[in-house]
Amino acid sequence: MLNLLAISGSLRAASTNSALVAALAANVPADCRVTVYDGLGRLPIFNPDEEGERTPCEARYLIEAVTRADGVIVSCPEYAHGVPGGMKNALDWLVSRDAA
Repeated sequence: MLNLLAISGSLRAASTNSALVAALAANVPADCRVTVYDGLGRLPIFNPDEEGERTPCEARYLIEAVTRADGVIVSCPEYAHGVPGGMKNALDWLVSRDAA
């Protein structure tokens, strides 16, 4: 079974990016599972002093979900010619190599 993680880069309640990942999860073939990560707004601001043993629970959950997935699908709006702050924060936690 193919295990995918879908992340919406938007925190808006009426986000089309979130609707897209929800629709994807609801319409996958039987041999595929899509888990929607919905904790973007609960991630603490990245702090390298909080890595390793001190990695916050929500950041650890995201790191573990990405590690377990066969692939990651991101649906993200553009914000000020880049990604929104919440998504940038998630990426900062994900590129950390000290998380235990």
